[in-house]
Amino acid sequence: MGGDPSAMRGPRLVEGKTKVVYADPADPALAVIVHKDDITAGDGARRDRLPGKGALSGRTTSNVFRLLRASGIPTHFVDAPADDEMIVRRCDMIPLEVVMRRIATGSYLKRNDVPEGTRFDPPVVELFFKDDANHDPLVDAEWIVAHDVATPDEIARLAEIGRRVFETLEATWEKQDVQLVDLKIEFGRDADGNLLVADVIDNDSWRIWPGGRKEAMLDKQVYRDTAEVTDEALRGVLIKYQQVAALTDEFPATNAAAPASPSGDDKPREACGVFGIWGEGTDVARTTLLGLMALQHRGQESAGVAVLDDGRIRVALGMGRVDQIFRPDEVDGLTGIAAIGHTRYSTTGSSRIENAQPILVESDGQALALGHNGNVVNPLELRRLVRERGVEPVTGSDSELLALLILHGQGTWEERIRRMMELASGAYSLTIITNDALFAVRDPYGLRPLCLGWRDDHWIVASESCALDTVGAELVRDVQPGEILRLDDAGLRSNLMENPPRPALCVFEQIYFARPDSVLDGQTAFEARVAMGRELAKEHPAQADLVIGVPDSGVPAAIGYAQEMGLPLSEGLVKNRYVGRTFIQPDQHSRQSGIRLKFNPLRGAVKDKRVVIVDDSVVRGNTMPQIVDLLRRGGATAIHLRISAPPIAHSCHFGIDMGERESLIAHGRDLEAIRRHLGADTLGYLSLDGLLRAAGERNRCLGCLTGRYPVPVDTASAKDALEAGTDAAAAERLRAAAG
Repeated sequence: MGGDPSAMRGPRLVEGKTKVVYADPADPALAVIVHKDDITAGDGARRDRLPGKGALSGRTTSNVFRLLRASGIPTHFVDAPADDEMIVRRCDMIPLEVVMRRIATGSYLKRNDVPEGTRFDPPVVELFFKDDANHDPLVDAEWIVAHDVATPDEIARLAEIGRRVFETLEATWEKQDVQLVDLKIEFGRDADGNLLVADVIDNDSWRIWPGGRKEAMLDKQVYRDTAEVTDEALRGVLIKYQQVAALTDEFPATNAAAPASPSGDDKPREACGVFGIWGEGTDVARTTLLGLMALQHRGQESAGVAVLDDGRIRVALGMGRVDQIFRPDEVDGLTGIAAIGHTRYSTTGSSRIENAQPILVESDGQALALGHNGNVVNPLELRRLVRERGVEPVTGSDSELLALLILHGQGTWEERIRRMMELASGAYSLTIITNDALFAVRDPYGLRPLCLGWRDDHWIVASESCALDTVGAELVRDVQPGEILRLDDAGLRSNLMENPPRPALCVFEQIYFARPDSVLDGQTAFEARVAMGRELAKEHPAQADLVIGVPDSGVPAAIGYAQEMGLPLSEGLVKNRYVGRTFIQPDQHSRQSGIRLKFNPLRGAVKDKRVVIVDDSVVRGNTMPQIVDLLRRGGATAIHLRISAPPIAHSCHFGIDMGERESLIAHGRDLEAIRRHLGADTLGYLSLDGLLRAAGERNRCLGCLTGRYPVPVDTASAKDALEAGTDAAAAERLRAAAG
């Protein structure tokens, strides 16, 4: 989205105290919000202008929305081409302010007889009707329904999402030793009636106290408490805005040190990678860690290893990449006859050490450690079953529920695992260590990959065959859907599910996730991707001079496209491979065009050329417009964008972080609207039939492409559902709090 941001604005739609909203000239489903430089948190009519406030407010708000989006919370945010501008999805605003309060202060004290500083757990929910003439009165659920502002279900949902927003931000601020005291949120409804967070969330919307000290506040109260508004006083207020913006630059979704997709900002993210080895006389811990390093592309938030030694299970965990966590002396101490390992990207349960894996559970002298790749879609039901057995989960992870169901089951380990498989719905490839065996388990649909290998008289299991190659093992076969493998001193035993359903491996393993050298169903991911490029060329040829692939994931399909078209394949984009996880933060000028940190056009290759650029997928459409702009700046005369997968228009519920459906660029847009948004001269997606031909005509899960899932997903829960407590009882409490 290069060039003058004002050129992206269409007609003015509406103007408020804090912002102006313009139509997006390229897409009628979008709008452009421009933040104004007015101080808006004063008393009465006092509104002092503060030059620079709009850019700081917009920068803060964009950082917040990126965090919420990464946490799976539905928002209207699409992109921020400049600090004072945001591109958003249009929605009908609901005239309510949802106020979340953790600590009693401000106007709450005037309405309630409680001491200042009283802490609320859970946070208090209050609803105010937006009516400036009457100072935004406090209203209850009965009034809201009677005045047709929102339905009872929407009221409960507003409170539920509000609590998720508050707790997400509270936890993020806490990492910087800042107490989130209260927060105002506004909502809108999209064209399908879905609720979206649609607000400016900045210094004027919350109270935040560094170190929990009110006198250190960085929020609206600084301006309100300014008795005499002088230039010096306003400069002090501006400094507070600058401090908050700088702090939110460190939020996980915006910090360059946060886990990043290997190929850019606009890619789906995998859940996890798992590994396991049984073999006395070998260094099981080092072998496992080497295998995890080969699976690092599947998750970089946390990693861990569990080792079985003399009947005892020891677990070592850490946040970050494998090579950042484990010291040589620590690895030396991890000896045993078997080990399992896990590298994680969080899709259920937040990114914190409590949710790192393998997870260890113990009871009555029995113990097991479990590593999980995938997502179950009935975690609230599983939590209820666990609690009925008198056990209280201690993390927000669905993986813990699987482990507890097995540990507190009846019969042999195989019988307990099979019963768990009857209860759990969704995706899971598991490695499990007990006191006397290692198990590899794959869900009945085989949604996530898992394979079996052999090295020097030792059995090894891994998410992908590339991990077997790394440790010098030979691929034997895939673990079958619904299969339980037991590895112990007696060797290998298989327990197959009777009458399993039709297999449904996630097609995105072949499109993007699996490493190119990994074998899935007898075909390397590289071969499948080249075949996708060939099919794409047959379906969408282009009059062009050369073909380039978006590094690195788009290159195999670009090879196939170029071969089929008889066009030269060239490098057209140089990728900076040291940007993904650096502590260096770009300055504000660079932040507006952050994609230039990752890619730079090869001007000598693309200048005066008609270019076909091939990528494997476009999810939200945040990155591709900037890549197209870079190529135009490099001198390309025409840009033909080709995508080697069908449009992603639906969310994934089985362990891939696609984001909310409303955030997907293909949701609710036709091909021409997508093309305009991305800025290409022509656009072509691979058809579903072409994809299946390239993938070998095998049964696959295509839910994110078609909206039809192999497992019912009506009960699918948000990433932090187990932490936020969004079961029926919690919803009833929220409804009561809102009313």
